[in-house]
Amino acid sequence: MLRSLVIASFFSIFWITPLKSYSPRFVSSETCSRSALNAAQSAAPNGRCLTRGVPLSPGLLLSGEKPDFLKIVSAKLEKQHGIGLFEACSVNDDLGAETVFREYGAVFVAEGVTVPSKCIFATEAEVTAFQSKLETSTRSVGGTTITLQRPAMDALIAAREAARKSGLSITPRGGPNAASRSFATTLRFWNSRLYPGLEHWKRQGRITAKDVADIRKATIPEQVDKVLRWEQEGIYFARGFSKSILYSVAAPGASQHISMLALDVTQFGNGRVREILAKHGWHRTVLSDLPHFTYLGVPENDLPRLGLEKKTSGGEVFWVPDLRTEKEGLRTENGTGEVR
Repeated sequence: MLRSLVIASFFSIFWITPLKSYSPRFVSSETCSRSALNAAQSAAPNGRCLTRGVPLSPGLLLSGEKPDFLKIVSAKLEKQHGIGLFEACSVNDDLGAETVFREYGAVFVAEGVTVPSKCIFATEAEVTAFQSKLETSTRSVGGTTITLQRPAMDALIAAREAARKSGLSITPRGGPNAASRSFATTLRFWNSRLYPGLEHWKRQGRITAKDVADIRKATIPEQVDKVLRWEQEGIYFARGFSKSILYSVAAPGASQHISMLALDVTQFGNGRVREILAKHGWHRTVLSDLPHFTYLGVPENDLPRLGLEKKTSGGEVFWVPDLRTEKEGLRTENGTGEVR
């Protein structure tokens, strides 16, 4: 079973759980009665019984202990896009979708904005169709022109003004791509790791020429799923071929930047800047991706009610989906991430 692959990037300590043979953590059913929950637990002890718009987490929702991340996501998807969780993210049978949902999924509970309609957008046309429906704002921020969803931009401008009054600055890191990104940009980053990896492992005899041809023709979700399954066998695609491709790049079509709700910030190392951003709804949500902030629309104290939990990595705080994942087998590894 996949146990919590924790993706790390940039320059910090990385937390990883080794991937095991994959079996679904989420169990779909027509109804989520107590008997269905019992059946779901029998089929997958760590699974969840899900219906369109109404996911229930065994032992969690019934007890009323805390907000259920899956339920909140499902409700938002149905309200905003008229779809259920499994239509947006094939988390029950797709390793790539489950991994993306687990590691980047905080954006799906953002308040006051449009959340993504998919875990992984498969084509430029899908991204364009989604982005065309967003209410966006384009501004010059610190000399760089960026585009964000309007509430996110308004909050950023307010945070910049608060920072200015304290003698601080908040600026984009890395040009216009610090904010919104196209599908083509994320695909270019992905291919820069995938293609060299394919040639390397073909030379090593670990994959065949047919494998290479097949994955080049596959859809993006199929590619992501296949690459992650290969990595379970030690066939890695990051630079150096010794760790997961997701150390280096986000899966194409999966970056939070596509939703125009993410910003890489130059002053990410300043604690006071992080406090100001958090007060205005901007938070770190991707473990160990230090410059990356996600607009969630609420201050830090309200994040638990969105089904997010506070995690610490390398002494830094991140807010990630609370999916009650297994914690055994964690190990630490130092490394340097790249493009997210």
